Amino acid sequence: MKKQQSPEMYLIKNDQFWHCQFISLKPITIQIRNGFLNGNLEQQETIEISLTKFPTMERGIEVMSDQIQQKLHKGFREINSNDILKANEQQFQEKMVATSKKDLMQQKILKKVNLPEQRKPVVALTDDATQGKLVGEWPKYRARTHFGETLDLGPPGDTKPIACLLAGQWNESINPTNYLLSEKLDGMRIIWSGCEMFTRTGNSLNFPTSFVEGWPTTYLDGELWLDRGQFQKLVSIAKKKQSDYKAWKDIKFMVFDAPLLDEPFVNRYSKLKKAIEKIKNPHLVYVPHVVCRGYEHLKEELALAQQAGGEGLMLRDPSSIYEGKRSNTLLKVKTTMDSEATVIDHISGMGKFKDQLGALKVQTDAGITFQIGVGFNSKLRKDPPKIGSRVSYTYYGLTDDGKPRFPVFERIREDI
Repeated sequence: MKKQQSPEMYLIKNDQFWHCQFISLKPITIQIRNGFLNGNLEQQETIEISLTKFPTMERGIEVMSDQIQQKLHKGFREINSNDILKANEQQFQEKMVATSKKDLMQQKILKKVNLPEQRKPVVALTDDATQGKLVGEWPKYRARTHFGETLDLGPPGDTKPIACLLAGQWNESINPTNYLLSEKLDGMRIIWSGCEMFTRTGNSLNFPTSFVEGWPTTYLDGELWLDRGQFQKLVSIAKKKQSDYKAWKDIKFMVFDAPLLDEPFVNRYSKLKKAIEKIKNPHLVYVPHVVCRGYEHLKEELALAQQAGGEGLMLRDPSSIYEGKRSNTLLKVKTTMDSEATVIDHISGMGKFKDQLGALKVQTDAGITFQIGVGFNSKLRKDPPKIGSRVSYTYYGLTDDGKPRFPVFERIREDI
């Protein structure tokens, strides 16, 4: 039986295109793709994707019709979508004729990792992981202990912290095809040393002993995580001097690397998956990854992640070795860029913010100074972050002199 095509409309104006299509009936979901053409080829790096869900098909058709009429009034015209080589079709052709040495090497490496065929968005796989659906049922009783066992994840651990691998920022000049893709978690970065938990800056955390039962006695890199949008609650629990298992019972340690295992990332990831599946401790969860199929796949996953309340995505070079520094082998993908800076001064407010904080004067690690004047709630206006503290902010690219454009305060980095 011939597969029924989803309702769609493909419009063009000069070198612009606008493509609207129903992609799911449960729930009713419309995908809109727009960008630029080069002849009859979609330019992958220009494509923007949005997804919208509707309660009924009638409502979806009504909205789709309104948007089509608006485009037609602006000079767009309809063409047969078969006349355009879409980005996903280009990726298929590129895959068939790939000759780049790096692509061929990555494809060969990826065959070593037992990644399941992707049938769900990355955010849904994250939810499955935290519910134990990727490792089978968690035991009703405590997992068996593995004291003294490294489980092939590296040499025995220590009581000392190590430097973390820090992510660079993805941009559209970097082809994401064949990178390993995962959700960017809004959690607290932690190094497990085999017996202790350390934050990025080497501070040790107190935790319930039952929380880590059966964990490997070597180093693991990951994040403590409660749920999307629960970062502040997580930090308040984790930083207490006296740990309480009742407070920790919903926290997961989302593991994404074995730092001291001197092998390519695909090998490290494969081994940590096997170890965590063996341990079956509900607090120890591996972060699910899938193979990125290209620009359009990346943008679809980013739209779904942010629609679910997530921060964004992460890309990992499958052939990379772990480095205890910032590296472009690990890339964060967000609609806005983000970074951190140190508070060096408070700027007094004016008007309705008189006698309150007007802006923070901050300095980046590279020595760039600038002001952040938006993103503060009334509590922070009255009691601003202390001078010397670290803060996170988002921004939209850089000015000609290297300063963040339109910086927005996000939060105090209490976890570091």
